[in-house]
Amino acid sequence: MAQGQRISDEQRAAILEDIRAGGTCRGIAKAHEVSPDTVRRIAAEGNVKDAFARAATEKATRARTTDMAALRAEVSAKYLRKASELLDQMDQPHLVFSFGGKENTYNEAILERAPTGDLRNLMTASAVALDKHLKILATETDSGATTAASMLSGIADALEKAAEVLDSEPPDETSTNI
Repeated sequence: MAQGQRISDEQRAAILEDIRAGGTCRGIAKAHEVSPDTVRRIAAEGNVKDAFARAATEKATRARTTDMAALRAEVSAKYLRKASELLDQMDQPHLVFSFGGKENTYNEAILERAPTGDLRNLMTASAVALDKHLKILATETDSGATTAASMLSGIADALEKAAEVLDSEPPDETSTNI
């Protein structure tokens, strides 16, 4: 509708009906080809108070934010539990297996502990899970970011040293082809 043109009573009633039905200001304006100011003015003239109040949107946003924080906390806890489980696996008996030979046969053995390469993989996977846990925590609290970064640096140093020790160990005789 061109600026300065008068809105018909029918169009005004249709706009007012959409306002009362709970439409958005911009959506109603677009549907009726009028400006958002016109829609707000019709709402005021029709005594529709708080027609476009943001309270419901703000409440929904707060609820969504709370839900997302709870989900992040749940995922963070899973990462921390997984990091612990992976570290525990390093000290448990370990199944090794292979497929091979002309007949592509399956062979397996249980070792007292994982071979060096598997130990390194378990340590790395645990460190990654812990890192993800700490990153989630850092997003929850700005003040914790520095502490998390420092802790991660320490973990990275420890992992490098552990990898060097594992690389320097002679391979398990039982970890070769079975």
